[in-house]
Amino acid sequence: MRIQEFNHIDTSCPRTRAETCQCESVDRLTEDSNTVVAQCILEHSDAVKGTILLIQAPGTVTLIKGTITGLEPGLHGFHIHEFGDMTDGCKSMGGHYNPDNVEHGDITQGHVGDLGNITADDSGTAKFTIQAKRVELIGSRSVIGRGFVVHSDEDDLGKGRDEESKKTGNAGDRLACGVIVARSQEMTEVAPPGKEKMVKGLKKKFKKDKSAPYAIAWAAHNKAKKK
Repeated sequence: MRIQEFNHIDTSCPRTRAETCQCESVDRLTEDSNTVVAQCILEHSDAVKGTILLIQAPGTVTLIKGTITGLEPGLHGFHIHEFGDMTDGCKSMGGHYNPDNVEHGDITQGHVGDLGNITADDSGTAKFTIQAKRVELIGSRSVIGRGFVVHSDEDDLGKGRDEESKKTGNAGDRLACGVIVARSQEMTEVAPPGKEKMVKGLKKKFKKDKSAPYAIAWAAHNKAKKK
């Protein structure tokens, strides 16, 4: 497969602002497709680092699993943002992914990109597994090509009394961010420079993970392949 890199702004692609738009390839994925696996490597921070993995098998919810280090202990807002554009660092990633044009909230309501908070322990490490029922890797609302952002402060989940709460949850500065990239038999990869090897080994890593959520997802994937 061929890796496409995006380094230039072009607003013709609503996800990545890339010169070569991959959105059409993402949109062609349907519920009859094989399991879609995606990955995000957090960047634009000297201290905060992380890897986030996503998987969606046909007919199942998207699972998001990650480890982020270098955080201050406590809660940190964690969101999927509108653009996979890091030409101006995390600033150019736009707002939270919000295809329904609603106010900010928690993982069950509000922006599709609202994933609530992750919790960093005393060492500054946050490990998490999220079942994101409204986040899709398949079809026209796929988040592939968009981006993750981890914030400095706790997300108030839209429960604050000010206008900013309804927009961002008062989650504070953008500490680190990264583009969501994917690999599938039916689509071209989209990866930032230097991340190709990480993307190529992604499916193998998931198959080795025998924890319950991934066992369910891979069972659904294998069942679909036999039909």
